[in-house]
Amino acid sequence: MAILVHVVLIGVLVISFQWTSAPAPSQPKVDIIKAVAVDEKKIQAEVNKLKRAEARKKQRARDVERRRKREEQRLAKLRREQAAEKKRQKKLKEQLAKERAEKQKEVERLKTERLAEEKRLADAQAKQKRLEEQKRQQAEAAARQKAIAAEEAALERERQKRLSGLRGQYIANIQNKVERSWIKPATAKAGLSCQVDVRQIPGGEVINVTVTHCTGDEVFRRSVEAAVYKASPLPVPSDPALFDREIVFTFAPKK
Repeated sequence: MAILVHVVLIGVLVISFQWTSAPAPSQPKVDIIKAVAVDEKKIQAEVNKLKRAEARKKQRARDVERRRKREEQRLAKLRREQAAEKKRQKKLKEQLAKERAEKQKEVERLKTERLAEEKRLADAQAKQKRLEEQKRQQAEAAARQKAIAAEEAALERERQKRLSGLRGQYIANIQNKVERSWIKPATAKAGLSCQVDVRQIPGGEVINVTVTHCTGDEVFRRSVEAAVYKASPLPVPSDPALFDREIVFTFAPKK
């Protein structure tokens, strides 16, 4: 703007110099001075106008600069806010990720505990079922054993009853044979009896006789002893299980 003003002034001076150096025979000196004065006013007005325009331009530039600085400050603030928000979002994401990881870890822990508890309950139920099955089997076995024992007891009673009958018949056969072999002494009376202890070997052969608790005299006792030896071999039982090396019976002759 200063350069422009100087250019205008120089132009005005050049024009004025030409006007003053060139003769104008038909125009008086007073008119030239008025014209220069008028031109200077115009030039001054133009210069002022230019100054005002320059001032307005500088003001606009200052306004633009202030707006630019405010915009830069706004943008800087916005960038700081965006950076802070980005940092906050990052921290929030990290926090959320941490919380999700902890939650997932807790879920996995609870799942593991639940599976362990389910397994424990399943094992306990299986064990309880096994115990119940064992108890049932034991009860059934006990019932079978009891039934078998009862059956065996019944069979044993029946066997003992049968053996008792057979043994009775076996002793009766021995008694009868001894009585048939007995020679009654002259002094013997009716109703006499004695206990006879006989030792024998398989086959019924008598190896020893002991007569006790006789109600008769010595002669009667010896006659019974002789009858036992005479009856040897004694009758054998129908069931070999009834054989006994020592037989005790009561001799009470009917004749």
